[in-house]
Amino acid sequence: MSSLSSLPSAHPTSPSQAASQSTVMSGIQPGSVSMSLSRRAQFTNPEVLEQFIAGAKKKAQYGHLKLFFLSVLGGLFLGLGALMSSQVGGRWGGTTGQNNIMFGGFGIPFGLMMIVFTGAELVTGNYLMFSILMLHEPTLKNFKETMRSFIISWYGNWCGTLLVASCLAWQSGVVKTAYSSYDERPPVFATVADMKSAMGSDGDWCTTGKNVNSNACFLIKSTVMRLNMDWDIAVTRGIACNFLVSTALWLAQLSQEQISKIFSIWICIVMFISSGFEHIVVNQLLCSLGMMIGAKDYGDVTWGDMLSNNFIPVSFGNFIGAAVLAMIMYGCYHRELPEWIAKQKQIHTVKGAEVTVSMGDEELKK
Repeated sequence: MSSLSSLPSAHPTSPSQAASQSTVMSGIQPGSVSMSLSRRAQFTNPEVLEQFIAGAKKKAQYGHLKLFFLSVLGGLFLGLGALMSSQVGGRWGGTTGQNNIMFGGFGIPFGLMMIVFTGAELVTGNYLMFSILMLHEPTLKNFKETMRSFIISWYGNWCGTLLVASCLAWQSGVVKTAYSSYDERPPVFATVADMKSAMGSDGDWCTTGKNVNSNACFLIKSTVMRLNMDWDIAVTRGIACNFLVSTALWLAQLSQEQISKIFSIWICIVMFISSGFEHIVVNQLLCSLGMMIGAKDYGDVTWGDMLSNNFIPVSFGNFIGAAVLAMIMYGCYHRELPEWIAKQKQIHTVKGAEVTVSMGDEELKK
């Protein structure tokens, strides 16, 4: 801190003098970066907390249609990522662990990166942002906006994944049905038993028949497994999943460089996929596509089972996972928010007889 008397006059007599004084007051040379803050590799946790609060308030201003279509876009991006994951992981002929690594390492991380970089909406990300907003300002207005965001983004994400499943995967033939070739439509059988008998050597066409290694059977079996999952398991896997996804979003927000954001997202997504946890938007794609290509016949499951046995408990678990991270981070850093705001206001500000110059990393982290 320097007294005003040690600095040039506070009232310059010419533009050149004014420019010279601004250079002296900021402590930098002409043409260089004006603030050391811009050269930091990452933000601080209180900064990220403030950014999430501001982001949630901004999202609360979105109209219904804007929120819906951004959510459809988010569902398209993550649906395409999940489709790529199933195409790679479903065709990989290795062990379960190898399949999980292939499934998690390719596709789904790319979809989340596209969402983060384009500003598309993802319901599981909104679980985190609006949980932080409710902890910060628990008002009835914010509660209404939180519920509106959750509902619209949930349905928008599903619409996006349905577009991927129906148009880009099923109708295009990228994922063939379990009872047809790429070049022909599924034949019509009188009964499910007739279909199984025709397609498999012993009637079980996704276990020992000619389709056992097909990507379609991978999707069908995983769909049937998910739709027969107990509620407590689905909720628990949902909690673990979105705790990791929310951590990925937090780490990406901490970083200022794109490559750091990409790596932060990648490592957390690989962790949740490889561990077998459940993400609602990924399941919206995989289960919807699985139902379209034969899971309802193979496993005797319905679209209603998909909602009640998977989508609802996984969504609930995803919300809890985000809320847990929100409570931890807010509890640890919310007391620093007023101090951080005060410090930002003081940067390069003339106050009375003193001038505050830009602060370095060490002071900001105190």
